[in-house]
Amino acid sequence: MPPFFQRPENALKRAEELIMVGQSETAFQTLYDVLMNKRLRNATASTTEPVIKKYVELCIEQRKGKNLKEGLLQYRNIVQHSNPESLDAVVRPMLEAITSRVVEAQKSAEQITMDTIEDLDEMETPEDIILSAVSGEQSKDRTDRAVVTPWLKFLWEAYRNLLDIVRGNVRFEVLYQTISNEAIDFCKKYERKTEFRRLCDIMRNHLQTIVKYSHQANSVNLSDPETMQRFLDTRFHQLNTATDMELWQESYRSIEDIHNLIQQSKRPIKPQAMANYFEKLTRIMYVAKNPLFLAAAWHRYYNYIHRQTKYFSEEELQNVATNVLLSTLAVPIIKPSSRIMSAAAKENKHRTQRYTNLLFLSSAPTRVSLINDLVSGEVLARVRPELRPIYNLVEEQFHPLSICKKLAPILSEQVATNENDAKYGTLLCNVILTRLLQQLSQVYTSVQLDFIFRLARFPEPFSMTPSAIERFIMNGARRGEFQLRIDHQARSVMFDTDPFDGSQSSSSGAQLQASPSDLMRSQLSSLAISLSNAQRVACPEYVAEKQAAKEAAIAKALQTLEEEHRNAASRKLVIDRRKEMIENALARKERAEARERAIRQQREQELERQRLAEEQKRREVERAQKEREAIQREEAKKLAESIKQKAGLDVNIDDLEQLDTTKLLEMQVEQLEKEKQDTQTKLKVLGRRMDHTERAYRKEELPLLEEDYATQKLADRKYHDAARKAQVTQAREKHQHDMEQKERLARMTSDFNTIRKQLDEGRSEALAAERKRIRDALATAKEERLAEYRRVKAEKETAEAAERAEREAREAEEMARQDAEKARKAAKDAELAKLREEMAAQRERDAELLKKRLEKEREVEERLAREKREREQRPTPGKYVPPSRRTGAAPPPAAAPPASSSPGKYVPPSRRTGAVPPASSATPTPPPTRPAASGSSPGRYIPPSQRR
Repeated sequence: MPPFFQRPENALKRAEELIMVGQSETAFQTLYDVLMNKRLRNATASTTEPVIKKYVELCIEQRKGKNLKEGLLQYRNIVQHSNPESLDAVVRPMLEAITSRVVEAQKSAEQITMDTIEDLDEMETPEDIILSAVSGEQSKDRTDRAVVTPWLKFLWEAYRNLLDIVRGNVRFEVLYQTISNEAIDFCKKYERKTEFRRLCDIMRNHLQTIVKYSHQANSVNLSDPETMQRFLDTRFHQLNTATDMELWQESYRSIEDIHNLIQQSKRPIKPQAMANYFEKLTRIMYVAKNPLFLAAAWHRYYNYIHRQTKYFSEEELQNVATNVLLSTLAVPIIKPSSRIMSAAAKENKHRTQRYTNLLFLSSAPTRVSLINDLVSGEVLARVRPELRPIYNLVEEQFHPLSICKKLAPILSEQVATNENDAKYGTLLCNVILTRLLQQLSQVYTSVQLDFIFRLARFPEPFSMTPSAIERFIMNGARRGEFQLRIDHQARSVMFDTDPFDGSQSSSSGAQLQASPSDLMRSQLSSLAISLSNAQRVACPEYVAEKQAAKEAAIAKALQTLEEEHRNAASRKLVIDRRKEMIENALARKERAEARERAIRQQREQELERQRLAEEQKRREVERAQKEREAIQREEAKKLAESIKQKAGLDVNIDDLEQLDTTKLLEMQVEQLEKEKQDTQTKLKVLGRRMDHTERAYRKEELPLLEEDYATQKLADRKYHDAARKAQVTQAREKHQHDMEQKERLARMTSDFNTIRKQLDEGRSEALAAERKRIRDALATAKEERLAEYRRVKAEKETAEAAERAEREAREAEEMARQDAEKARKAAKDAELAKLREEMAAQRERDAELLKKRLEKEREVEERLAREKREREQRPTPGKYVPPSRRTGAAPPPAAAPPASSSPGKYVPPSRRTGAVPPASSATPTPPPTRPAASGSSPGRYIPPSQRR
């Protein structure tokens, strides 16, 4: 990179000069350095656009996809805020140029292939035979891979990089959709199935990214109807291309994408687009081999288009109605038994729900519902007349012995001959065979296999062999569709009458009698109805009691309804207020978090920019150092080669790292001095020899020069005389010819003048009339133009007056709306104020109640504490009470023991004051106690250490 910033216009001029001298690589590097410079971010699109166009041209010429992406990404950052249209002006010519290169490569590959064919009579050359045996490829494949494939890869890389550059930015939304459609067309044109799958994944990831980062600035807003319509158009184009290329898995994923977008769209989808959606869904369901949802898709397709006669013709409606009839009748009649197919049902539940959602249905379709829709609608009236009897023969009539015979002509003449209807033939035959077995089971208990084979005869190409029919019956029995057994020894089929059979028909059809399993399924419901009727007859009191309880409950509910309604309304107001407060708090919290997140993100971006700048600077220094070292090595190599070639010195080019430029220059100077001396010596000898030779030449040529001069004068004189004579002869002949022409034309002058005079006289009147007509037409046109001007002016004044009146009416309506809005706001403020007052009053009442409750609790606690103290202070008989808790008791008299002392109760000696033991006591007299201290209170315990 240059050590200084080069202006874009100067860099462009320098690049063009380098291109003119054949240095495209250097020109590319010059433009690359300018575009990658940080100082270019503040440049304008007008100065940068020529640079990026020339840069794109060089990238295409040299097939540098990575550098092309870097340049376009840098240019997008420059113009995305000021002039986003400039990127479009750069991208479109770039794609056209790459596409033209691909076309040229294809033409050159075809020409190369034609040039390699030397003998048109020879089918394959020996070289081609050997190459095909080794590589398995043809000559054209190898040529395309060498010539066309690199440009195809470059074009695909350009599409992918452009989608990555302009994704998720609302300013480049239209450009993104355009590039997406062109990329889809590229995959379709060149049959690039792998690239198409990758393109669909890329676009799907971009859409998920848009939804994930929809809160960011400049992000694509999917709630905008125009944006949603663009995405839908692109997805429909993707769906059409996927079906055309027979990529059915990608078609299904595209259908799911379109369904999700339709769910989010706020604008109704175009009828043609929805018809295309359901039509492609029918093709996908046919490939998925799901007859039930194939019929449901045809029903949805017909229900959507049968009223859109503006867009669809009667022939198209008849074709769709025929597909609806055949696909509905082709749905299997019997559902497998729940006992047999419970595991499969669990596995298919999720897939069934997905198919149901794709059809915009609330519940999964069944054969019964499809048949009912078929009968209730106008489908049968629009079906081709020759196919209408199929419904009656399969669904309405009971004729087990002739059903196949009656349907055979229709299948062979109508269904098999139509390619669109023939795809339902095999499924219809299976349904017919199922119906045949059902009807036979209602009539017979057992039948012979040969009898079934004779009845089940279908025309070509739908004919079924006896083994195929037997296999079909056994598979149905294994899956629980049929309740029968085959006796191979007797070659008969025995129909079981299992009353607990779980399989049931998904279509009512024609029935002769109910099966035992149908009767068993209705036993519980019949028993419940009978028990209920018997209870009403046998226990009328119980029924009356239940009715009275029900009426009492209703009356009680009506009484409490109004009060509960008021409580619920007040609770709702409080909940709404709290919810509003919580939402406000959450909003404030989210704003604070968003602000902190933005600050943190800005700080991280700043740190990242600093890191990138330092990294870029370091890389620039390293690259400059490497370039200097490479230049020095290249200069030393060139200098050594020149010394080796010119001077003849023996210099080893591989050891240039050990020799510097100064030493090589010194060696070159020494060699040049030596060569200079040798050259001067040789020049002196050579100059002396040349002087002698030249002097001899001039001395010998002097007489020859005089002779040559005389000869030249004679030759010049002869040439001059001959040229003069020829000129005079030619002039004389020309003059004579001109005089003859003048004499011949002079004889016609009188006739010319006469005819001219006659023509002038005959045309004067017509000329005057034509001039008068033109003047009249001009006057008339002028009057018409004035009248038209006056009319237009009057209409304009009328329109302005009407517009002025409409504007005044709108202003008046706007003022009325503003007044109404102010009134509603005032009412809302009054309601909020009233609600605040009620809440304040409620809070005051709650505080007062709380205060009273606390006072009551405090009084109760005080009363309980007082009672507890009184209980503690009251002495219990026979229980020791410490003196500190004896309040209000007088000391006992000194002469006698206390009256409260119980007989036999132990009294400590320290408390035995003045007590004289009885005379009759046999116990020894205790020693006299010391008198208590003067400060001691009577009855108080005194430790021995403090007793005096």
